[in-house]
Amino acid sequence: MRRELLDLHRALVDSERREYERVRGRMTDRAFLEALIGARELAWLNPLTSLIVRLEEAVEENAGVEDCLDQVRKLLRPAAEGQGFQRKYAEAMQRSPEVIVAHGRAVAAVGREES
Repeated sequence: MRRELLDLHRALVDSERREYERVRGRMTDRAFLEALIGARELAWLNPLTSLIVRLEEAVEENAGVEDCLDQVRKLLRPAAEGQGFQRKYAEAMQRSPEVIVAHGRAVAAVGREES
């Protein structure tokens, strides 16, 4: 499950980087990392990043895992007409086959794991 969520996160970051650089030009890894941390346009990724961290902490502490998984399941519902994460997630899925594949694997992983 951890690997699938991290793969999804990586696919989303890669997709967003391509879009961000398409508009702004090529960036060094460091410059993009700074943008990823501070740019308003990329802030939509924060809920997934935070949930992955919370899930890892819950697994380590063996407490609250199912609650985190429920939140991940809710978050991973793309909606073109939605708001925030779900809308941007749907857009990323439209432009990136890698995101679609990673989404399928992540949903399968969090859907089948019982803690």
